[in-house]
Amino acid sequence: MNRELELVESMDKLSELTRDFQKQLLRGDLKEYTLRKLYYIELINKNKGINVSELSKVLNVKKSTVSVAINQLIDDGIVMKTQSQTDKRFYSLQLTSKGDFILNKHMEIHKNTIKKILEILNEEEVDIFIKIVNKINALKL
Repeated sequence: MNRELELVESMDKLSELTRDFQKQLLRGDLKEYTLRKLYYIELINKNKGINVSELSKVLNVKKSTVSVAINQLIDDGIVMKTQSQTDKRFYSLQLTSKGDFILNKHMEIHKNTIKKILEILNEEEVDIFIKIVNKINALKL
């Protein structure tokens, strides 16, 4: 088999693994949420006190698009807005207890997946995998 074909088949396998991981995320307690909503929840958690404008910059999407998604998360009781004490025009975003629950379920799936990967790869292979993925990602195909 030639190298190009092997590479294409390997990329296909990696894509399939990614799809399987995404399917796992959308089962059980998380089945009613989209990957986009889960990503928003994760970003709000990682960036404590972030506001809609900052979130739109991180995601590189229009503020109006982020506002619609955030309003849905607020309506679902997952996110809440808190008005700034110093500037009443600004609101920061936080997860509610429901949002924390969803985040914990999401992270549990991540941890279980990583645990399985670490069972079959040694430390050197993990380092090589990370370097390869970062190198390919830099291409921005």
